[in-house]
Amino acid sequence: MFRHTKPLADLLTLTRAMLALCIAGLGLIERDNTVSLAVTGVIVSWLTDLLDGPLARHDPDPETTWIGEHDAEADLSTSLGVTAYLVLSGRLPGWIGTLLVLITLGLWVFHSHQLAWPFYAVPYVLLVFFAFREAPLFGWLAVAYLVATLVVRWRRLWGEFLPEFFGAVRSLWAKGGQAVDHVPNGHT
Repeated sequence: MFRHTKPLADLLTLTRAMLALCIAGLGLIERDNTVSLAVTGVIVSWLTDLLDGPLARHDPDPETTWIGEHDAEADLSTSLGVTAYLVLSGRLPGWIGTLLVLITLGLWVFHSHQLAWPFYAVPYVLLVFFAFREAPLFGWLAVAYLVATLVVRWRRLWGEFLPEFFGAVRSLWAKGGQAVDHVPNGHT
């Protein structure tokens, strides 16, 4: 296989950020025919997230690239893209979308990426809800992907992600509202 895989990992991360813009743009297209495309875009985005980390860690160069350092921002951009899609397509009232974005970004910027995780999962849940109503096959595809990912990343979920989230919550309470970010370097 390839020895230097960070360029491919970086390309996948950039693809995720570009997909966020495409998903948001779908909200400007005819409302009735875009849920399946939005879900497909999200699944591809999630797949790039699943692959970029292992590819980056496989590379023998220990240095993290600039794009690798901003992997979490690419993840966030997808969530914001889905929120924009839901608002622009008329599926979510603008004020709710704005509130969701403000809370997510506020936690992201002022407290902790981990504390923002539950909030930037909300647009995905809403998208899957609309998919089940408008394009059930795509709702099931999203659920199947999530279940498969949980099976594949079970150890990492319990050994890394959940401890980081609860560590950020504990830090928030211990520091009187000033959470400490525990984002690992590079692609996750």
